[in-house]
Amino acid sequence: MNGCSIIICTQSRSTLLKSCLQSFITQNQIFDNIEYIVVDNQSTDNTKEVTISFQNKLSNLYYVFEEKIGLSHARNKGVEVSKYNWVCFMDDDALAHADFNVVMLETINQHLFDGFGGMFYPWYRTPKPKWLSPIFGQMPMLRSDIGILPFNQHAAGGICAFNKLKLLKAGAFPPDIGMRGNVVGYGEENYLQDKMRANGDIIGFVPNWKMDHLVAEYKYTLNWQLKRFIGKGRDKQLSSGKKISVSKKMFLSFRALTILIFYSIKLLPKVLFKKKYYIQNYILDVLNYPCMIIGKITV
Repeated sequence: MNGCSIIICTQSRSTLLKSCLQSFITQNQIFDNIEYIVVDNQSTDNTKEVTISFQNKLSNLYYVFEEKIGLSHARNKGVEVSKYNWVCFMDDDALAHADFNVVMLETINQHLFDGFGGMFYPWYRTPKPKWLSPIFGQMPMLRSDIGILPFNQHAAGGICAFNKLKLLKAGAFPPDIGMRGNVVGYGEENYLQDKMRANGDIIGFVPNWKMDHLVAEYKYTLNWQLKRFIGKGRDKQLSSGKKISVSKKMFLSFRALTILIFYSIKLLPKVLFKKKYYIQNYILDVLNYPCMIIGKITV
């Protein structure tokens, strides 16, 4: 059927899910060919009850349970039960802008994309630490107009849509990459887009398709930030499908140590004398690359 199934995967975050669903109630136009699928990935709170409570406010809203833990499992479950020829993925901690659905359907109907992404901007529940960048949590503007993304750029997983048949032909989302319960992971949507491109599919970018994405309080910590770097390195290596030899691991380890020493010395004056460059910024800048190498060589 011609239309789009908006898939929202969630796990024990019913309060955030409420806000997400509310943002679709306040859309500036209602469409009959859009459905909403909440995929519950083993929640232990009242996610099911919250979803059901919105069914009299949001037409074509459905609740689905996925017992296999992992964002890719949940996304693939949403695709499996969806009825329309396009599927859209949106995070449960995101708020759709009022024209979200209008821009999404216009893009599907007016552009020859097989998949496309939009922009997300940060929102905060509590004041963020001073050391975090003012634009932390905002994705880079991949291009200023609607158009095709080059092969080295990807639509963000939190706001993306795909032709369902093309997605399935590419193998859907890989369950061994990305968020898996408490495992911080990345790259499953990049992996899918690379597979689609290998099939000749076109991935686009729509800068005026927008949502606001929560910068949760746990992301304010150094520990989470460093885990994020490790996860990026691990999942990038996993998505390549290649194994690293022992000699290459030794080389990468030596290189990471060298870079750590170099930047720890180079950036020291910056942390000592530059305003608004905090010790946390110094630690992250020094350990960014070494942490990604740790993730890469531990696969």
